[in-house]
Amino acid sequence: MDPAQQRPPDFTQPGFARLVELTMAEEFLNREEALELLNQQWAARGAAGLQPDRGGGQRPPDNNPPEDRQPNEGNNAQREQQNQPAEPRPRSPTPVPDVNKDLITFDATARVASTLASRPADYAIKRLSDKKHVPLWYFTREGLREAAQSVRRADENETLAITQAAEGNMTVRAANSLTASKNAKLDHCLTYAEYMFTKNHFLMAVENAKWGNEALDMFNWFFHNLDNHQLREEGDRGELALLHYASRVRLDWHDKLALGKAYNIGIINEELLAKVARELDARDVKNGLNQACTILLHLYQHH
Repeated sequence: MDPAQQRPPDFTQPGFARLVELTMAEEFLNREEALELLNQQWAARGAAGLQPDRGGGQRPPDNNPPEDRQPNEGNNAQREQQNQPAEPRPRSPTPVPDVNKDLITFDATARVASTLASRPADYAIKRLSDKKHVPLWYFTREGLREAAQSVRRADENETLAITQAAEGNMTVRAANSLTASKNAKLDHCLTYAEYMFTKNHFLMAVENAKWGNEALDMFNWFFHNLDNHQLREEGDRGELALLHYASRVRLDWHDKLALGKAYNIGIINEELLAKVARELDARDVKNGLNQACTILLHLYQHH
C-alpha cells in the first residue's frame, strides 16, 4: 500500500500519550495543537514516501533484514528521534480584542441626581489633587459663583497653559483657571457662617481628589468638633478664636503632610486653642488702647 494513502493513527489513544506530551513540551503547544501537528507530520512524511512508525514519528524505509538488527534497535531509533529537537513551528499571534479606550461606558439604569453640586475653580481642584493647601474661600458662595462665571466666560484671547495631569498625561487648560483668585480670603477672614458653609463642598472635593476614606472622615470630624465646641457659646469672640485656630492648624497640617508627618487634625488641641484665644484677647486690648490714645490725642490737640 502507498504510505501516503495509509490512514494516520489515532494519537488520542493512551499509547501515544508520551509522544503527545513531548510534542507539547518541545513546541510549547497545548494538547489540541500538538495532536494537529502530529497529524500534519504524518501526512507530510507519508506523502514523501517515508514509512511511519508506531509512535506517530516517521523514519526512512528499513532495507536491512530483521536478523541483522541489534537488540532494541527499533526502540533506540525511536527514542533518538523523539529526543531530537523538532523544527520550530511558526505560531500565529493570539488575537487581541480591539478595545477602544475612548469608548464611553455608563450605567444605563442610573440617572442624574436631583441636586447638582457647584463646581469649584480649577485652581482649587488642582491644589487638592496635589494634596496642597487651598483657602476655603474657593468653596464659599462667593468663590463658587466666581468659578461658575469663569467657566461661562467666553474669551477668544484666553491664554492656554499645558499642565501635567495624573499618570503623566498632559492637559491643556485656561491659564487664568490655574491661578489664584485675587478675591480669595484667608480662612480666618471668613465669617463663621461662611466657613461652615464650605464644609460639604470641601469634603466632596477631597473625596473626588481621592485622599481616601480615612482622610475624609478625619476632616469631617474636624468640622464637626469645631462646630460643636463650647467656645461657640461665647458668641463672636469664641467663633473668631475657632476660625483662627482652624486656619493655622489646617495650614500646618499640609506643611507636615509634605514632610510625611501628618497628624489627626480632627482632634482639637485645647491647649493650642486656648493660646490662640488669649492672643486674640491681647490683640483686642492693644487695639482698644491704641484707639483710646488716638481719641485722647485728638481731644488734646483740639483744645
